[in-house]
Amino acid sequence: MSNHIIARIRSGDIKCFHDLYRSHRLAFVDWAKFSFNISEEDAKDVYQETFVCLWTNIHEGRLTQLSVDIRTYIYAIGKHQILNFLKKNSRSVTFDPAEFINLSYHHFEMTEDREHNRQIVQEYLSKLNDKERRILEMYYLEEKDMKTIATELGYKNSDVAKKKKYEVFRKLVGLVKNNLKTLMII
Repeated sequence: MSNHIIARIRSGDIKCFHDLYRSHRLAFVDWAKFSFNISEEDAKDVYQETFVCLWTNIHEGRLTQLSVDIRTYIYAIGKHQILNFLKKNSRSVTFDPAEFINLSYHHFEMTEDREHNRQIVQEYLSKLNDKERRILEMYYLEEKDMKTIATELGYKNSDVAKKKKYEVFRKLVGLVKNNLKTLMII
């Protein structure tokens, strides 16, 4: 079946290509959002890029037949596209943000440096305005989703809330970073 679809697309059957695109779009977007924690808009963009790759591979002769279902091939391309997207837009954090914000969290023994670091984090966390502090608490401590946060804090949508959460977190990290005795996981 997959090889028949490839042959039809290569022969110029645009309807076949559009039908294939439409038939997998919703499931792919849901899968990408769930599996890679990306926004719906980003998932849709990746899906579009995936089909550009599929079209190119077919028409440049790199894909002439498949030994797997075409859906499997589409998802493999999509996964590659998502990983490239995530790498390009990487915003890696080298410590657990929930523990960074949850100042009441205590491990078995707290060293002097660790206590100093907690005091610094607490000091700078208190320098954030209420809305900034609240978005971090809602996301990292209360584990609320971005849609709920957007609604409760009055942001336009979940993407705006996600961007704001990232900006606030980076602001807090920047404030704290130079004042820690040692850069350690707290």
